[in-house]
Amino acid sequence: MTTGDSTGFTIWEYSAIVFIVVVVSKLISKTTKTVDVLWLIVFGSILTNLGLLPEHNESLETIGEWGILFIMFALGLEEDLNRFTQGLRRSIGVAFFGALFPFLAGYGVATLMGYEHNICMLWGLTMTATAVSLTMMSLRGDLMHKSTAATGIMTAAIIDDVASLVGVAILIPLIVASSAGGVEGGVGFAEISWIIFKVIIFFAITLFLGLIAFPERAPRELPADANIFQRISHAFSRFIAKIGVRKILLVHQGEFTPLIMLFFGMIAGVTAYELGFHPAIGAYFAGLFFHREYFIFSKEKTNEQGEKYIEEDDHFHDANHVIEHLAFTIFGPIFFVNLGGKLIFDLEVMLKVLPVAFLLFVTVVVFQVVSASISARFTGNYKWHESVMIGFGMLGRAELAFIVINIAFVQEKIIGVEEFYTLMFACFMLNITVPIVLKWWKPYYLGFKQFKLFGIELSRPEVAHVPADMAEHKARMDEERKRYVPDDDTH
Repeated sequence: MTTGDSTGFTIWEYSAIVFIVVVVSKLISKTTKTVDVLWLIVFGSILTNLGLLPEHNESLETIGEWGILFIMFALGLEEDLNRFTQGLRRSIGVAFFGALFPFLAGYGVATLMGYEHNICMLWGLTMTATAVSLTMMSLRGDLMHKSTAATGIMTAAIIDDVASLVGVAILIPLIVASSAGGVEGGVGFAEISWIIFKVIIFFAITLFLGLIAFPERAPRELPADANIFQRISHAFSRFIAKIGVRKILLVHQGEFTPLIMLFFGMIAGVTAYELGFHPAIGAYFAGLFFHREYFIFSKEKTNEQGEKYIEEDDHFHDANHVIEHLAFTIFGPIFFVNLGGKLIFDLEVMLKVLPVAFLLFVTVVVFQVVSASISARFTGNYKWHESVMIGFGMLGRAELAFIVINIAFVQEKIIGVEEFYTLMFACFMLNITVPIVLKWWKPYYLGFKQFKLFGIELSRPEVAHVPADMAEHKARMDEERKRYVPDDDTH
């Protein structure tokens, strides 16, 4: 089976190279105590430029998209629904300012370079949406994915991506029509209303599944004066109680639990896709609504004395183990290798655009981190060490950025080669920065090291115990202490 590109390699040879990259990246990350995402992106870029991996291969990119869906589903499984809901309320301001200021950064740099309004708008749109999968993978590599800051990043990024999606859907046709010399092809009120309607439908379906369908509420008696909504809720509760999510998950005593879980995740992903979202967003919500109690299976057993007893099997651990391997070890890394391959080196163009790309990169970093951190502190009431982590965590740029670049350069030819490389280099540098700065901030987040800026204490106060939101660090606490504060036994 060939791949359809000019190298003549088959999909099997490409697959072997990709898995070598994944294995080497994992080993290097363990040895150097860095995040494997960084190495996956770097090696993906290097091998693509050497011609050992394709610039574009539909099969590999499809597998990578599966990986992102599995990653987000697995992260949803690990998140606590109540904490996520609280984080959602706290993150509205973070999402708003965390999207607005990167947009202004992109727009401002393009204006400074003398580009016309439409191109400036495209630069701004490219810098808007956060690559949450990249951030969460980086946090997970450092066991930080269950922290309060991680929940803040996840919730803010979802709101950010929804707003960015609506913005792209509305503004891109307007920019395309304007660049073509008219507004006849622009977006009217009906189209805008339809986009917003699809957003509402998506969250209505999501809330319905999470709050009504999945919990399997026990049937209750209706009051004599029940209204139409109470009657519908009662009828649906009785119907769901007969079917039961638990019964579906544990069919044949849980033999197919991982498969059925992924089936739910894929269906949620398809629903999100059909309504204009990335499938990974739907998969995340599907994982979010699964609770451990759905996976407990009671069965009757007999002991050596012939006495019967009831034994409960918890299938969640085994199923979650399978899904995590699929997400973080097999399919997921392929996406980040493909992501690195988006940047193709052309020395002449690189030398010409690198100063502008670096200026755009630095401007977005400053605008993103400062705006997201300050809004997290004062609108979300996060502590300073959490706010800074949220600011760093929202630096990544992936799916939506590349969609905007692809539309502007490949499909509509609104931007030229130099603008294309400028935006690609800036996105690449932002993505490389994410695991580095998150790793750097970790000891300050945990309170092992202290950091002040303009007299403000931005790090967590020195601690003598595991922080409440970092319980998973308990087993590694001694190792971390020796690494960061080797000469102080008081921490």
